[in-house]
Amino acid sequence: MPTFKELIIVTDFTKVWEKFIIHYPNKKERFDKFSTLYKKLKLASPFPNETNMYIYINAFQETIDGDSICINEFSDEDDLLHFDVCGMDDEWIGYSIASSKFSEWLGYYIDEESLITMTNECFVAHCLWEMTFYYGYDDGESI
Repeated sequence: MPTFKELIIVTDFTKVWEKFIIHYPNKKERFDKFSTLYKKLKLASPFPNETNMYIYINAFQETIDGDSICINEFSDEDDLLHFDVCGMDDEWIGYSIASSKFSEWLGYYIDEESLITMTNECFVAHCLWEMTFYYGYDDGESI
């Protein structure tokens, strides 16, 4: 099972950023902060993944009525989609992982079904957004 750390290592930040600004265009001015975080993540050691947590991402499309429906086939260039980054543990219980420490994220496994529906760069871009939602660019302890 690939981990988020392994995905970070093999994925170029410039390409991740291209995907990031498609879905989060109001964050363009934060390039330097995300770039610095990415470099730190490449160098950091992951925590052991004792609960066998997997990162998975669902894509949602808004209907004409304003409802959100989960979709399995899409273009990761589609800026009208919304994404939900979650974790699922060894008991297949879903969790928000936004408050996980960065080193915990690095040890989490990657849901291979999510990687079938989107590029590595898009997957990492959505994870970066979720990671920084709670702590910003520094979780205060783990990297």
